[in-house]
Amino acid sequence: MKIKEKNFISVVVYVHNAEKRIESFLKMIIRTLEENFEHSEIICVNDYCDDNSVEIIKKVNKIVASTNITILSMSYFHGLETAMTAGNDLAIGDFVLEFDSTLQDFAPEEIMKIYHKMLEGFDIVSASPDKKQRLSSRIFYHVFDQFSSINYKINTERFRILSRRAINRINSINKSIPYRKAVYANCGLKNINIHYTPPQSATSSLIRP
Repeated sequence: MKIKEKNFISVVVYVHNAEKRIESFLKMIIRTLEENFEHSEIICVNDYCDDNSVEIIKKVNKIVASTNITILSMSYFHGLETAMTAGNDLAIGDFVLEFDSTLQDFAPEEIMKIYHKMLEGFDIVSASPDKKQRLSSRIFYHVFDQFSSINYKINTERFRILSRRAINRINSINKSIPYRKAVYANCGLKNINIHYTPPQSATSSLIRP
């Protein structure tokens, strides 16, 4: 019998008109959580979807065994940063996994890889695809790095995990900074970015910066 992790883990997923991917994505997350953790929750932040995303999430919720799924619905379209901050505020886990998109170009094992990396003494561990960034992303990060005083290279991240200490630290930082990754890089805690190779079958589309 596999020994499961005792830590409570929260997963925050940004959802905006994701009906084509949300079911398979959530099933992958649920399977990963229930195979590896005794206690877990998934918070789906519904950023004013006008498709069938919410109905699909409710359908998936009926098949879970031990993971709790919550839908946090925004009253109007807020955008990624505000929506994900709202989801993090609701999370109660010892660790929080953030998914800014339901795009899955990674193997499920990558989730546990960044979790175990965090247990080595990091407070924020992010995962990035080992592929060429699209032009708009390269320009965005180049300009940000040039004009920022942060001694940390910001790049495209598909998902990340934060410790409760990191969440508490970030909540104490001025909320007027709208870009979460800038706050994470400047919070003074130990962080690292790791790369993974997307499977051949993965979609080639990329999320926004």
